[in-house]
Amino acid sequence: MDGGISWYPSRLDVYLNLWFADYQKACEARQREGEYLLPYKKHFFVCPSGAIRSIGLDPDDPDWERVGWDCARPKDEEAYRRLCERRDKFEAARSR
Repeated sequence: MDGGISWYPSRLDVYLNLWFADYQKACEARQREGEYLLPYKKHFFVCPSGAIRSIGLDPDDPDWERVGWDCARPKDEEAYRRLCERRDKFEAARSR
């Protein structure tokens, strides 16, 4: 596990992401905003669908619902694994 670093490539800096040190506050913001909760080291951020697209994932992928739109503490580990694999494949293709 990379501590969530791979969920935040520097190109996400252009998005207005909400940052939290407290997981529960991040969850509340995600529910309020209807967006995506991702980890970064010991922190959490809530980001819009555009940020999800920029890391090579489809914001409408059914696996998001399966993980609860939360990759910090996903509800479904298999769905989480698939999202990670797709993200990693996209990053590998970008670095070629």
